[in-house]
Amino acid sequence: MRNGTKVDMLSGPITKGLLRLTIPIMVMNVFQTLFNIVDMTVLKNFSDESAVGAVGACGTLITLCTSLLIGIAAGANVAVAKRIGAKDGESTEKAVHTAFALALLGGFLLLIIGTTFAKTFLSWMNCPESLLPRATTYFKIYFYGVPILMLYNFCASILRAAGDTKRPMYFLLLAGVIKVCANLVFVRVFHFSVEGVALATILSQGIALILSIGAIRKNKDIPPVRMKSIRLSIPEMKEILYIGLPAGMQSALYSLANVVITSVVNSYGADATTGIAIANNFDGILYQISCAPSLATIPYVAQNMGAGNVERVKKTLWSAIFITVLFGATFGSLSAIFSGSLSSLMSSSPAVIAYSRQKMIIISSTYFICGINEVMGGVLKGMAKPILPTVATLVYMCLFRFVWVYAIYPLCPNLTFLYTVWPVGWILSILTLSVAYIIYMRHLEGKHFHFRIIHHHHIN
Repeated sequence: MRNGTKVDMLSGPITKGLLRLTIPIMVMNVFQTLFNIVDMTVLKNFSDESAVGAVGACGTLITLCTSLLIGIAAGANVAVAKRIGAKDGESTEKAVHTAFALALLGGFLLLIIGTTFAKTFLSWMNCPESLLPRATTYFKIYFYGVPILMLYNFCASILRAAGDTKRPMYFLLLAGVIKVCANLVFVRVFHFSVEGVALATILSQGIALILSIGAIRKNKDIPPVRMKSIRLSIPEMKEILYIGLPAGMQSALYSLANVVITSVVNSYGADATTGIAIANNFDGILYQISCAPSLATIPYVAQNMGAGNVERVKKTLWSAIFITVLFGATFGSLSAIFSGSLSSLMSSSPAVIAYSRQKMIIISSTYFICGINEVMGGVLKGMAKPILPTVATLVYMCLFRFVWVYAIYPLCPNLTFLYTVWPVGWILSILTLSVAYIIYMRHLEGKHFHFRIIHHHHIN
């Protein structure tokens, strides 16, 4: 692998190294989020408004799925990165092949669940009856491609663990171009509706997956992947799931709580459903921008923990916070300012645009706070302490939102007040994770200080 595609996480300027990891992750994840926006834009121009609403109604549930996949893939990222940092080739090989086995098993399990219960899930969300048939069709077809999506995210995670984030970004950019072209062919030429945009997503993700597997095979830091070696190694599986399941649940809990809020908005009618679906797409982009530094932080911290570089772990935290505030606040402000123009890309209805703007103005301008929260969680995951971020998410992003929706919101039943639950929850979570980080870091520094004293005494 050329040096230009690899980041040395164990030495050199940390902020520069994190940026080299963050920007490709950011671009890659933003493009994944843009897929849904492309679907809705093509349908608006070449199909009809109800098709836009049908795809939008699936957005929160699909985000729940993809967030779960990316979170579980983070377990493979940490396991592989730590072994690369410790230069343990045999254990790295087992971790890589175990990751592939888990991706295959998990992908097919989600395929069965998603296609079997598509209509049930959408009904639980109060999806309007006028949108339900098309939304169910889109949801089912999308989930036929989930095994491909899961394998791709695991491949990208393994490449990031080795410091290579550029190639997955290039592959997804190419997939995005292919998706746009396929959307236009399926919808405009063959006159498909929601079926066409779902098939285009599967096709584009499949191409990104094939290219990513090829990149893994060529990466000298990653042991070659062999089909006959893809199996579950119990120690590596336990470690991947120990990190990945809490991380996946943490991301899924975010989306689950958002499902509850979306169901409240859906009760306002089809215009509100379409409006919040449009806003969610742009908020999803901001989430990926604000939280990309946290994904870069996980392997950075994991490698330095494996090498015993505690001071670099501390510096990584502050560099990541600086980056997420810089990007999150900048793009968030632009999203809030131009919320009307952005919403009009997917709808010409003044009512729909008004519902979309209402959410975007509140959430977009504060999303950098979410980024700080994700960085704190990412550092703890890289330290192999994934439970507390998951608990914090359960309390502040899930249970707190349930309380807000069912106990606090009725006191002031308007959507503006409803949406303020996001920044309030993020701030409470940051305070909790900061206390945990300080306590654990002091414990870690004490252990290293004790080790240095013993080591110095032994040499003398």
